[in-house]
Amino acid sequence: MKDKLTIMCILGPMFVFCILGIIKPDAELSKEERRKLEQIPKFSVANILDNSYFSKWTDYLTDQFPFRTEFRKLKGTVSLNLLQKKEENNVIQIENSLYELNTSIDKKSVSHFTELLKKTLDTYNKSSNVYYSIIPDKIYYVDDPKIPKLNYEELVSQIQTEFQDYSYISLFEELNIESYYQTDIHWKQSELQNVVQKLKEEMNLPETNYTWIKQEVYPFYGALKSRIPNNIKGETITYYTNDIIEEATVYNYEKQKTEKVYQKENINNLDGYDVFLSGATPLLFIENEKAISHKELIVFRDSFASSLIPLLIPEYKKITVIDLRYIGSNYLKNVSEINWQENADILLLYSIPVINSSYALK
Repeated sequence: MKDKLTIMCILGPMFVFCILGIIKPDAELSKEERRKLEQIPKFSVANILDNSYFSKWTDYLTDQFPFRTEFRKLKGTVSLNLLQKKEENNVIQIENSLYELNTSIDKKSVSHFTELLKKTLDTYNKSSNVYYSIIPDKIYYVDDPKIPKLNYEELVSQIQTEFQDYSYISLFEELNIESYYQTDIHWKQSELQNVVQKLKEEMNLPETNYTWIKQEVYPFYGALKSRIPNNIKGETITYYTNDIIEEATVYNYEKQKTEKVYQKENINNLDGYDVFLSGATPLLFIENEKAISHKELIVFRDSFASSLIPLLIPEYKKITVIDLRYIGSNYLKNVSEINWQENADILLLYSIPVINSSYALK
């Protein structure tokens, strides 16, 4: 009798989960993990021969497992509360904010970053107005010696040594803990006034006074929220616009179409930060017919720049936005729309996580 009861206790739940897995409709997306879920793999002889067919089945069954989200939360809760782990998936919570842990510098990656940008600019650029800024991690502003951090001074020093021909604009003093979202690594556009002012001063842009209109979209759930159990509620994305920005055109080179600077509906994307300039994209051309000069700006960037660039639109007739994570530097020679003018401003704007893992740049 005991043996039968043991077998039933083991096989019973397995049978229930098998039935649930069959009758449950397959989900296409996981908002909690911010990614597309694996679907039933298509059968082909090629898939069988290279063994990818069975591998995809394993991924499919894992992604579509009943109550998968609940089990992920349970695992995290056990790790943090019962096992007393301080972090989960390389994320920690301090008070009501989440932080990604970055504790070591990959010097080879930093050199790869600087060498790639120097090679690109040596190939195309004609201007001497080249500036660069490093966006610090949110955890840099946590005043707690127990929290492990990388050596920011050492990283900045290496970049300054390798970027000797360019002008460094430090933004560390213009930001603070409130400049970042609670559940995300990105900064808030609404907290970038000091950053914009510092850039304008260092890049010799004229003093201007524009009227700004505040807009809000809700809810925003950042990338860190899905990686550790927490009760932090959805956040509000606040952005600023005016007549100049509303009339500016954004040409998306990949999509071959014109878009708006802000797209509120993108708050429902897997990444709600796509509200700014449609998120990750290889190449954008922003044109402002109301500009007070004919000056142009070329920005090499990662995702942080998406929310900053709109605030610089009034200052330039044209802004070219290049993301080398999605377009190869060698391919730029085929893009005639990029004006490598002698008087153009060039801004290299990158966050530390990208610099410290720069092999994604092409």
